[in-house]
Amino acid sequence: MTDIQLRELMKGPSEVWQRALYDEYCIYVYTIASNNLRSCGTAEDIEECVADIFIDIFRSLKSEKAYSGDLKWLISTIAKRSSIDLFRRLSLKSNRTVSMDDVAPFYGASENELESTSERMELKGILMDCVKKLGDPDSSIIIRHYYYGRSSVEIASELNITTSSVQKRMQRARKKLKNLLLKAGVDAEW
Repeated sequence: MTDIQLRELMKGPSEVWQRALYDEYCIYVYTIASNNLRSCGTAEDIEECVADIFIDIFRSLKSEKAYSGDLKWLISTIAKRSSIDLFRRLSLKSNRTVSMDDVAPFYGASENELESTSERMELKGILMDCVKKLGDPDSSIIIRHYYYGRSSVEIASELNITTSSVQKRMQRARKKLKNLLLKAGVDAEW
C-alpha cells in the first residue's frame, strides 16, 4: 500500500486507516525495535515496545492531520526514538551500562539494511501465504522440494504418490504460485 492510499484511508474512520498502517509497517517497526533491544530486552519487551510505537504513531498522525511528509520516515523516527528510550530504561533498571561501541553496529546498520530485512520478511510472509493457498498436496510438494531440498522420488515416497504425479503437480503448482504472487503484487522473474 502506498502513502497516497494510506492518506486516502486517513480521511475515513480511524480504525480502518490504523489497521492498514499497522498491517503495512508492523514488520518494519518490529525489526527496528528488535535491533535496538536485542541486547537487553526480552521478546515481551520488544512486543510491548512495538505496541507503544504504534500508539505514538497513531497519536502523531491524528494530531498532525496535515502531515505531508514521508510516512516511512515518520514511522522509522518514532520507532527508533521509542526503542532507544526503552533500551536506556531497561539498561538502567538492570543496573547495567552498555558501551555505545557494543550498540554501534546496530546503529551503523543503515536505513537500507533495516528496510531490506523488513522487505525480505514481508516477502517471505507473502510467499508462504501464497503457497498455503495452493492447498494440499501441492503446497506440501512445493515446501518439501524448495524448502527441504527433497527430490521428486523422495516426495513421492513420503506422500505415497507416483514420481510423475509429483513432477506434474510441481509444474502446475509453480504456475499457480506465480499467478498468486503477481496478484499479491510480487513481480518476480521466473
